[in-house]
Amino acid sequence: MAHSRPASTPGDDVPAPLVRAELDRLLASELFARSPRLSSFLKFIVEKTLAGEGESLKEHVIAVELYGKAADFNTAEDPIVRIDARRLRDKLREYYAGPRDAAIVISVPKGSYTPVFDTSAAASVVQLSADGSTVADSAAVAAPVVAPLPAASVESIPRWWLIAGTALGMVIVGLLWLVVSQVNDRSEPARLLTVTALPGSEEDPSLSPDGRFVVFSWTGPPPSTKSDIWIKSVDGEAMRNLTNTLDIDEKWPQWSPDGQWIAFSRSPKDRPVVVKVSPLGGPEQTIAEHAYEAAWTPDTRGLVMHWEEPGHPFAIIHQVLETGTRRQLTRPPVGFSDIFPRVSPDGTTLAFVRSGGGRSAVFLVPMAGGEPALFGEWSGGVVGGIEWMPDGRELLVTRPASAGRRLMRVPVHARRPEVPVPGFPYESVGPSISRVGTGSGYRLAVASGQPDVGLRLVDLGAPREGTTITADAPFCDATRADAPGRFSPDGSQVAFTSNRSGAWQVWVARRDGSDLRPVTRLQDAAVSLGSWSPDGHSLTFDATTGDRTDVYIVALNAGTVTRLTDGTANATDPEWSRDGRWIYFSSNQSGEPTIWRVAATGGGLTQLTTDIGFDPHQSPDGRSLYFIGQPRFHGLDGRTALMRVSVDGGPAEVVDVTVMPGAWDVTDTGIVYVADRIDAIAAGKRGANTLEAYDFKDHRIRTIGQLAFVVGPFASSRFLTVSRDGRWALASHIDRWERDILVLDGFR
Repeated sequence: MAHSRPASTPGDDVPAPLVRAELDRLLASELFARSPRLSSFLKFIVEKTLAGEGESLKEHVIAVELYGKAADFNTAEDPIVRIDARRLRDKLREYYAGPRDAAIVISVPKGSYTPVFDTSAAASVVQLSADGSTVADSAAVAAPVVAPLPAASVESIPRWWLIAGTALGMVIVGLLWLVVSQVNDRSEPARLLTVTALPGSEEDPSLSPDGRFVVFSWTGPPPSTKSDIWIKSVDGEAMRNLTNTLDIDEKWPQWSPDGQWIAFSRSPKDRPVVVKVSPLGGPEQTIAEHAYEAAWTPDTRGLVMHWEEPGHPFAIIHQVLETGTRRQLTRPPVGFSDIFPRVSPDGTTLAFVRSGGGRSAVFLVPMAGGEPALFGEWSGGVVGGIEWMPDGRELLVTRPASAGRRLMRVPVHARRPEVPVPGFPYESVGPSISRVGTGSGYRLAVASGQPDVGLRLVDLGAPREGTTITADAPFCDATRADAPGRFSPDGSQVAFTSNRSGAWQVWVARRDGSDLRPVTRLQDAAVSLGSWSPDGHSLTFDATTGDRTDVYIVALNAGTVTRLTDGTANATDPEWSRDGRWIYFSSNQSGEPTIWRVAATGGGLTQLTTDIGFDPHQSPDGRSLYFIGQPRFHGLDGRTALMRVSVDGGPAEVVDVTVMPGAWDVTDTGIVYVADRIDAIAAGKRGANTLEAYDFKDHRIRTIGQLAFVVGPFASSRFLTVSRDGRWALASHIDRWERDILVLDGFR
């Protein structure tokens, strides 16, 4: 066999296209597909060698350039490169030990990190011409040696010999073309690459225009730590910080189409802002305040972003970067938020997700202006992200499903059914796509992982350590997501919602965790628990199926489910009256969400407020309803004033306390609420969240104590419930929140 020189370059001994073709076959094999790190190692040293830099492949160079180690990395203390090189040699030997029809054999000699490319006889039929194209090696394809013919002129050779020779030459050329086309064929099956597997959660991936790098946000551990922006090679381990702020969240990075900028969102305490910065770092430029989750227009001259317009929050605007001119593109209804803006490749259409009331859907609107049009159907739950295919003919949509959100491929104009994208697990969200090279293949990135959101049962009457409430324990723990519901009137049972069985259902257990059971069997629905009947025999809840959200009652013993509202308007947040006669709830029956009531037996629909209202809770004396002016979203954030109205309706008054939606409850003596949103950094200094109470008698606020864990602060729309006697609390807690960045290489 002929050996290439260690510092070979394209054109030296072994043609670079043949080496790269063999490298692609190696990486696509099952043996290497299971080992992304060794695949990155092999690709790095091969490409370095083909670039004429094989002699530079030293242990320290690989550690710094491939694994992202610091310049002062000590190879004597950390043998990671040597260990991986040994594993790579073993993998290569194992690969070539099987039956292979390989034109090139790639190996890494012991004691070196520079690969050697060995050619076989089959490979020698193809060489490179001076201009880099492939040509036949006449010696390799010559006929067997025979006795030389006597010299003769062309005229003396019979015509049929010329014809036969020409035909034979054409056959040989055809065979050579077939060999070359197979060598250069890049249509191998798509490979799923695990690009990150860091502790904590890597989310919001955005691929560079050439598909070689991915920018993402990285949080934790623990999950409530503030996130920073990072950039990592898709094919290697090199990774670096783009931002490094311990006390500020930075999320939703987006790589510009020209590759020159990265836009991302920063969330200081006073206001969110959109910032742009070079992928190389350096000075930052603030683009917009009170805005976040930005995406680029195809010409890189503008951004579309989520904007908190006064009086109409959560709209989407288009801002021209050169002039700062803004134009509002959407105006969502009260209680809804427009998220995930994405501009079509031709720049004419904006796709976005409208979410609220336990449901979400994709909409399309012209960039020139107009009324958004529903694209597809409403889904119960939250769509996990959207992305245009580069040809603009399809959208990738992460739709909610009973087993978890699933990435779907949806035609924009053609009347074809949507189909799932194969290869990705459920709960793969935030898709980003980029073309690789000049071929037809793409790279598709997602953030994938199943969050574990649990419940903590807290004994508020137990002895404490100073001001810290330490008597808490996991409640009916599972590995999926649970959300607090309500305690039964006597405090002996707890109802909550969970997707532990796949779909979201209402579950009930005794306060000690025994007798756990589901009490609903709903299909493809997003469920939010309301409250118990006074006798403790039934529960009321709201459920979203498709484009409708209604209020239901479930009888615990019989398991029968009865719908109370007729689906002509959205109905959420049901609350059973203490005398058992009425169900109070929020509805947009009059156009905007206000507080209504309906008889528990059906009928008697009555509007109680003209003020915007959500989440009604009845007072202990049964005379008043407390409610808030903001809906419960999937995050513990945003303060709102507490309102009070008579159970018979009339003008509402403001109560002198502010709460966070989903983090408050009414007891016999007052209103208990989570007073602050705490992240893990602060928690290390001063404990975790503080519980406070508003007293009905003296109208004063007192501190109950500090919890020993962090509540939320996301992945649910309800975070706290308290028993009527004020003794017990049930709070949401993120037990484990880990996502990794996956890339489907060769997606078509």
